[in-house]
Amino acid sequence: MTRPYAIALCFGFIAAFLMGANSVIVRYLTGDLHGLQIAVFRLWIACFVIFVMLKFSGRRLSLFQLDRYTLLASTGFTLNYITFHIGLEHTSATNAMVLENTAPFFVLLFLVFAGVERVRWFDVLATCLALAGVYLTVRHDFDADAGESLLGDFWELGAGISWAIFIVGSARAVKQTRSTMDRMEVLLKILLPSAVVLSPSLLLYPLEASATDALLLVLLGVLSTAFGYYLWYEAMATVSTVTAALLAVLSVVFTFVIAYVALGEEMTPDILIGGALIIAGVILPGILNARVQPKASEDSAAVGESQD
Repeated sequence: MTRPYAIALCFGFIAAFLMGANSVIVRYLTGDLHGLQIAVFRLWIACFVIFVMLKFSGRRLSLFQLDRYTLLASTGFTLNYITFHIGLEHTSATNAMVLENTAPFFVLLFLVFAGVERVRWFDVLATCLALAGVYLTVRHDFDADAGESLLGDFWELGAGISWAIFIVGSARAVKQTRSTMDRMEVLLKILLPSAVVLSPSLLLYPLEASATDALLLVLLGVLSTAFGYYLWYEAMATVSTVTAALLAVLSVVFTFVIAYVALGEEMTPDILIGGALIIAGVILPGILNARVQPKASEDSAAVGESQD
């Protein structure tokens, strides 16, 4: 594993921690606010923070110039928020977590059929490990009955597919950038249209937020959304699209760890084993790729010598 790749993974782990903290805070906020209200406020706060940072850097912004990958990512991101919250009205939070985190599987499918990035055998293995880990971490609460939750489960499966679209679009857009500010501008171009499209949902639910809720919304917007997604995009610029998807899945592990530390929730052996599988899935491609590349280089050199 190269040093730049290891640094990218560190960024990704921090991003996953912030995303995991986001899940715990949202769980608290849903006592007073609807999920879509939380989403809209955190998106606008994040957009404001990123916009200010870009302006202070002296960058000239062209927010309405969207390439196809940025547009794809923004569409997937918006659809994910809509399908996830509609599905959550009809199924359990645990089912929603499992089904949304099928996204790496759909990322694999999109990459294979679109042919935009090579998928290696260890990418498939890493994805299987991570998905098995997700199931283990939430198995104690998972509801597999095909009763009233079936409709909600289909919506959450749609959330997984749309999240995969967002990841693939983001990865392709990010890999075309050259600097941190480039990636921050891409992030702003993805989040801002989503905030605009989702804003009318504020009219659907009464707003009953306390001062504590407002403070937590600011933390969500600044840390979990603006800073968390920025770090994830920094990692995405170096790692493969599949690994970027698995880094998002890693947030499940941190959700349970933070809930255990902050809320005193139970930490079962299944959660520990599942967390280990997810972490293994994230790290494995980098280790195996580092071993495969030198061998491929040696084989190419050998072929060249034989031709001479």
